[in-house]
Amino acid sequence: MSVVDVEREIPWTVSFPLPFRVLVLAGMGILGWATNLHGLDLVGVDVVTAMDLRTNEGNQTRSPLPAHRTGGFKRVSNPSTIYLSVYRIFIAYSIWCMSSWVLFRYATYGDLVLVDVFGYIPGVSAIVVLLVLILPANVIQKHERVKFLQ
Repeated sequence: MSVVDVEREIPWTVSFPLPFRVLVLAGMGILGWATNLHGLDLVGVDVVTAMDLRTNEGNQTRSPLPAHRTGGFKRVSNPSTIYLSVYRIFIAYSIWCMSSWVLFRYATYGDLVLVDVFGYIPGVSAIVVLLVLILPANVIQKHERVKFLQ
């Protein structure tokens, strides 16, 4: 790698540090998941049954290979509620990441020295995302977050 290549890469690293690149890739994964669910619903696949996405599991134990499905589970009446919830997660996630990145850009002004001073902003943004993911409170589409963690 020559000096010219390093000089070209420094502005990119200063304006878009590694934690934000990772957050953007995770956001693309969330969008891909929502699009996948949406596409499967559009072609007529019963996403709820195929992916075992129930809204209420009750107190019954789950077998890895059930012999039959009982009527005790509450089924999702409209499959669009699943992918719309994931789209909502993506929108909330995108707003958080974008506002954190804009704050970082405003604080650093693209200055290499200030990037080190305000280097905690990308880290705190990533930690907040992880904390919201494991948050036990019923906020930001809890059911979908729990299904993701399972």
